Amino acid sequence: MLYSEIEKKYHNEAIRLRRDLHRIPEEGFDLPKTQKYLIRYLNNLGYQPEKVCGAGLILYIKGQCNDDAIAFRADMDALCIKEEANHEYVSQHPGWMHACGHDGHMTMNLLLAKYLADFPDQRKRSVLLIFQPGEEGPGGAKPMIDAGIFKKYPVRAIFGYHLFPFIQEGKLATKAGPMMGQNSEFFITVHGVSGHAAEPQRSMDAIVASASLITCLQSIVSRNTNPMESVVISIGLLNGGTRVNVVADQVKLGGTIRSFSEKNHQKLHRRIEEVVKGVELTHGCNVDLEFVEMYPPVINDEKLYQIFREQIPPESQVRFRKVMLSEDFSFYQKEVPGLYIGLGTGNAEKGFDKNLHTAEFNFDEQILLKGLEASLKLIDYTNNY
Repeated sequence: MLYSEIEKKYHNEAIRLRRDLHRIPEEGFDLPKTQKYLIRYLNNLGYQPEKVCGAGLILYIKGQCNDDAIAFRADMDALCIKEEANHEYVSQHPGWMHACGHDGHMTMNLLLAKYLADFPDQRKRSVLLIFQPGEEGPGGAKPMIDAGIFKKYPVRAIFGYHLFPFIQEGKLATKAGPMMGQNSEFFITVHGVSGHAAEPQRSMDAIVASASLITCLQSIVSRNTNPMESVVISIGLLNGGTRVNVVADQVKLGGTIRSFSEKNHQKLHRRIEEVVKGVELTHGCNVDLEFVEMYPPVINDEKLYQIFREQIPPESQVRFRKVMLSEDFSFYQKEVPGLYIGLGTGNAEKGFDKNLHTAEFNFDEQILLKGLEASLKLIDYTNNY
């Protein structure tokens, strides 16, 4: 089906679905209204979606051939952000908002399900639609995988979309290899000995030790890593001290680590551990260090990228620039070949240039039809993948 035909047939449906979902943003794995809406819509199309991990859903649409399915993942959860907008589809859950485009991602999966219901003769390849909770945290992809979705429905390739305002409206962007960063968090507690600030020799200043620690941590990137390989160590949390004339006995700090390879990530972990031990010896303090692993890097499959390049019209493509944002779509890519695709929402004239995770983020639903068109092309071309 040509894009003009898709637009004519599904334009109003795209608007309705996205705005309905935008009104009911929910958190993490607590998505009762969202899940109910998706189930009701899919049931009305004649499907029987399956609940996974409590809040998630999968829908297997059997194709004419017996090959493994092609999967499309959409995340479901919203963000704890108070929406600043006056449009008629503003969030009905105060303090919560679909500020990362997940309402659009779900809509594209629903539109794909509707298309395959409207045109059953087009079901050449089996399709697995994944509606995943918890992408914003604590991470829903791995629990979905651990629940056995790929064991029950073998998948040959998986695709995922994300709306991005830094990409021109309606353009599709991706790349082969590393696309988004691996991330983990670290939390450090420096234990000193309190005392009067006028007699620092009788205490062990946790603030001074923490200042030294922060300086050393910031030197890891500039002095211990290859400048041609992007890595990030950022400290965003620092709390310590009680009064100006009291030597602090404890300081807590925390930060994030980002890289494009698991090898570099392990190196950063090791150097942070070494720096912590060095600060302990230098300042005579005790330091507790905890790492919290989040998401692996998004690394796109080369063959799927070539399929994308060949199937998507050149005028619709732009090259994706690597970003240190992270995505738990990467867990799926550790199981099956995957391609993550950016779909542009950026249009300053319409006011659709506000960043993700902000109270003003918005987009034109027409771009979701570009995503539907791309999915149909990718399903068709991956018949020989």
